[in-house]
Order: sequence, then structure tokens, then C-alpha cells
Amino acid sequence: MQNANIQNSKPVVLWSDTRVPAQRWSLEPGDDGTYAFANLYTNYYLGVTRQSAGAEICQRVYSMYLSRWKLEQCDGGNRLLLAGNEDMCLAASSNDEGAALTLVDKNVADPALSVFTITEDDITIPTAFDAGVRDAMLDGFLRQYYHDAPVGHVLGGGGWWGDAEMFETILDAFATTGDLRYKELFNELYLNFISRNGSDWSDNEYNDDITWMTLACLRAYKYFGTSAYLNIARDNFTRVYNRAHQPFGTLIWKQSQDNKLGTNSCINCPATIAACYLGQLTGDKSWYTKALTIYAGQRKLLFNANTGEVWDSRAWNSDGSMASDFNSWVSTYNQGTMLGAAVALYDYTKDDMFISDARKIYERSRDHLTNSDKIISVCQTINGDLCGFKGILMRYVRAYAESQHLEEPMLWLEKNAWHAYQNGNSNGVIWSAWLTKTAEDLKRIEGNDLKDVNNDAFGSSTAVSVAFNAHVNRMFSKNAAEGLEAMYFDDIQFTQLDDQHADGDTPNTTPTFLTNGYICFRNVDFGSEGLNRAIARTSAAGGRSYIKLYVDSISDSGLLGRSTGFLGKPWQEVSIDTDRSLTGVHDVFVQFVGPGVQFHNIRFTGDESGVLNISAPGAASMRLNGCELVIESTEDAILSIFNVAGALETYTNVVAGTTSVTVQTGIHICRLSGSNSVTTIKAIVN
Repeated sequence: MQNANIQNSKPVVLWSDTRVPAQRWSLEPGDDGTYAFANLYTNYYLGVTRQSAGAEICQRVYSMYLSRWKLEQCDGGNRLLLAGNEDMCLAASSNDEGAALTLVDKNVADPALSVFTITEDDITIPTAFDAGVRDAMLDGFLRQYYHDAPVGHVLGGGGWWGDAEMFETILDAFATTGDLRYKELFNELYLNFISRNGSDWSDNEYNDDITWMTLACLRAYKYFGTSAYLNIARDNFTRVYNRAHQPFGTLIWKQSQDNKLGTNSCINCPATIAACYLGQLTGDKSWYTKALTIYAGQRKLLFNANTGEVWDSRAWNSDGSMASDFNSWVSTYNQGTMLGAAVALYDYTKDDMFISDARKIYERSRDHLTNSDKIISVCQTINGDLCGFKGILMRYVRAYAESQHLEEPMLWLEKNAWHAYQNGNSNGVIWSAWLTKTAEDLKRIEGNDLKDVNNDAFGSSTAVSVAFNAHVNRMFSKNAAEGLEAMYFDDIQFTQLDDQHADGDTPNTTPTFLTNGYICFRNVDFGSEGLNRAIARTSAAGGRSYIKLYVDSISDSGLLGRSTGFLGKPWQEVSIDTDRSLTGVHDVFVQFVGPGVQFHNIRFTGDESGVLNISAPGAASMRLNGCELVIESTEDAILSIFNVAGALETYTNVVAGTTSVTVQTGIHICRLSGSNSVTTIKAIVN
């Protein structure tokens, strides 16, 4: 269908084969020798608007008269005759990309435009967004844009803030997979950037440019532990903060701006996140003080706390009041970075104001920067600054979802990634205008300009960003008693996944030789019975190594305990008695101390009733009656059902009262979330 549009009655057109579901049709034979063609992406049927010549071929709901076809064999293939009027056949207007399809009289139809070959695919077409689709999206991007350079490698033609954002996309890939491949890719790009721009970036008057690259380097340090990344980020951001700081907490966007009291979201919000990273990674809490000050000014001047709108720019008056005239433009990148700033400050302060801001920013972005199908619809251009904006929003939506244990934003990311994939070209490149098919020659006319992005990578990086931030390899809902495997991590620091496996099983983590490396599992359900012992499968290459466990945060209050003695080299199960009995849903941090620690999995034990029935007390209950899940609740709630691997199967609203939901055969984790309680049971249906 045209541009992979998922609306009823939208046109179907010709296009080069890009091997995506939007271009595949399943034949459904009828008893009368006719066929219906169901699209694998939209589930609509190949049909027409009417039965006469000139009728447009479109996707539509099933109709006995308008979406059933007969196949008439002829030289070179088959004609598709409309079952309701067999004098009419399907024909293309030309053999060009995007050519329209219509009904024509079969007696005058041009065979070159009306005879089709129907074949069964000999390749596997994905039926849903998964890790294979995600990796294919990055591979297509790298094939097109990742090039050798005199020093390191470059993406497209190279740049500054666009480079920094594309580097962060590579870090997104690492952050959600732990794959060491992306460590090497980042370092190659970093070396090339330094060869072009040096290590002192003061000559760049754009403070936001420097801050974007600061963020990339700080994240690279967090993941890889390379001190050069931290040092260059801290030095350059310190210079930016010192030269850009305004009397009222916010920062100057660029040094040459005429009004020194003017400020922009594009510097304040990234700077807040950068300061939080510095506070986290260096232990210097004064950076958090700076972050709080910047955010307070940004929130007062450039944020609508009622609607979640992040405005673009505004000036202070000399007395600290706000200028009445301001730029109220709302963009994906400003929404994204203020969302990230709010989440980072909430994680540090646990002040509900920040997470309230984050929720409103996310919902405003999801509901007002998208089309009716909730696909990002703004910035439908293929080059320039605008084309890269939405990739930034994707990154911080993931941070928000993981911080707050929310599945819906992750599903929203996945939906956007899956749609972007449908509109790639045959080389696997997906330009930033996700709502339109990517041209085979990567050229497009916008207004009076012919735009060519054969060597302009920035816009195409946005599809890669949403693909990896959807984090499809993760388990969203995790049962502490059933165990947490390294490959299903949600956050890591100074840690990567190793290709070597423990006893032929799933990948392990291999931390770098820094004492505060960790792996984090979010949304771990400990149930209501209380689990007070952890059993971790570990190995260590060096002596004097051990692991420490934390819950919700790496802090004195979050410390649960540490392994007794030191770890040995053979793989072994190490018991850790926690200093408290855990119930409910928490984040779990496994921290590695000492050289050469490897980690495979961890599980928690306690009263065995905590394994099969992990229902929290509250205003709701669930029980299994055969294959029916019976829910009794005194409030409206959300029911989420996960399979044993943690993948979401059902997500639905449940009204107060008694409700029955059919559960398929197998093992499921059923979770009911209301405003006053969270109830979870393990349902086994034979």
C-alpha cells in the first residue's frame, strides 16, 4: 500500500521489492475459485472503491464484491479479475516507482501493465518487530553511510551536533544489547571527530553543539569506562557552563547572541542531563545542584506544566521576570531532552514533580506530534536539522518508560519502529520522513528543492534510534523467584555482554576493571510473601572480587548485601542473604567489585508460596478458573499478561467489578495495576 499507510481505503501502488510485510499479501482461497489477498502489515484486503473501469485499487475491509479476485492465466502470468465484475482487471498506470493501480477493461488492458506473476516467498518475511528487524535497520544504515576516513570512520559527510546525535544512536544500540561491536564503532567515530575538531571545542560558539557531544562522550564513558571520554566531556562542558551561565539559572544558546538574557530549550535541557551524568559518574554532587538550577529556570520560562509543552525560546527581563513575547514552537527534540532531564532529576531526588512533568511531556508528544495512528508525523523532511529531531525523543521515552516501569511507551516506540521499517528502500535505508516510502535513489523533491541524502546520514539515524530504543530483547515484567538472566538487562555501567556462555547457556556480562560496574534489571516483582535470599551464578578471573546487591538505587539505603568472601574462577552459585525481606516491584542492581567478574543470572528465594502466587494485597484479586482468568476489582485497572519469556501478550483496561478474560494454553504472568495496588499471579493453563 502507498507509504505503508495503515488506514482503510488507502491506495495500493507499485514499488521495488523491499522485502517487508507491507508489500506481502496472503492468498485466501474461497470455495468458488476466487481469492482474497490480505496484507501482512495492515491485515486489510486488496480491493477497489467500485466495480467499474477507473476504480482505484486500495486496501479495504473485506467485501465479497470489492475484495475478491479471480486469477486468469495468460502468457507470462495471471490477470487479476474482479470477482464481482470479471470484465475488469487490475492494471498499473506505468512501471515506475509509486505507479497507481486501477481497474481497467481486460479486453483493452496492456499486458505489460496488467499481467502479474504470483509466487510464494522463498525468504522469511518478519511478521512483527523483533531483534532481527532492529539489526537489519542498523545494517542498512551502516552499509550506506559508515565510511573509512583518514582517521577512524565517519558517518556520511561528518558534522557536529548531527554527528553527536548519530554517535548517541550507536550508543543506544550498545545500551540495549551490550554488544561489543558498538564499542568499536563508537570509538572509530570518536577518533575521526577529534581529528576534525580537536579536544578543546571552545572555538564553537554554539553551546548546544558542545553539550550534545558532551552527552555522547559521557554515555560512552558510562558504558565502556574509557577515561578519555569522561575527561574531554567534563573539560568542555565546564567551559560551556562557565561561559553560558545566566543570572537566572538558564544558559545562553550561543555566544554571539545579541540578547544575553535570551535562552533556548535546546541548551538548557541537554545541559541538565549532562550535569546529571557528571554527578552520577564522578560522584561530585555539585553537578546535580547545577542541574537542578538549570531545570528550575527552564521550567519557569519554557514549560507549560499543564499541557506538557516544551517551548523553544524566550528571554528574561533584567529584573528576573519573563518576556511576554516568546517562541512557543513545540518540537520532538526539545520534548525529548526535557523529558530526559525530568527523569534524571527524578531518579536523583525522587521528587514527584519531576515525574509528573515527564508524564505530561511524554503524553503531549505521543498525542500531539503524531498522526491518528500515533506515528510521529512532524519533521517529515529528509535533511537539515529538523530531520534528526525525533531520534532524540525516542531515546528519552525509553528512559522514562524504564524509570517508571511502563510498558505502553515501549510499545509506542515499537509501533513507530515497525512502521518506519515498512518504508525503507531495497538497500535497507530508511529516511527521516517515516510516513513516506524511502526512494531507491535517496532523492526527493521538497518544495522547489531536490534533496539528495546519499551521503547525509543524520535523518536516517532516527529510524535506527527508535529501533534500538524499543529494546525488543528485554523482558519487561520479571519474576524475582524465577530468575534474572544477564541477556535481559535494562541498564548497564562499565559492563558489556560477553560472547562466551556459561555451560552453553545465555550470554554473560563482562565488566571492565572498574569497581562500580553494574547490571540493572527493572520492574522485578518480588510478590507479597517476602524473598530474602539471592543466588547468583558468577565467575571471577582475579582474586578479591565480589558482588553487591542494591534495590531501586545504588545508594546506602538501597544496599541489600554482598557475597560472602571472594569469588572464584569456576562458575559457581553464590548465596547472598539480604538485609531485608523484599515484596512488591523494584529495580535490582548487581554491582561488580574487583577484576574479571562474570555474571550469568540471579534468582531470589524465600517462602515457596512466593513463587506461584505473587499477589500483592489490595483492592483486587485474580484467580484461574479453567482457561478463564477471573478478576474482581473495586477500581478500574490495567491488565497485562506476559508469557514465560516476559513478552507482553495482552494489555487491556479492566473496569471495576468482576471480569473474565480467556487465557491461552501455557504459562503466563498476569498483572493487574490499579491506582491503589498491583496484583500479580502466575497462571498455568493446560
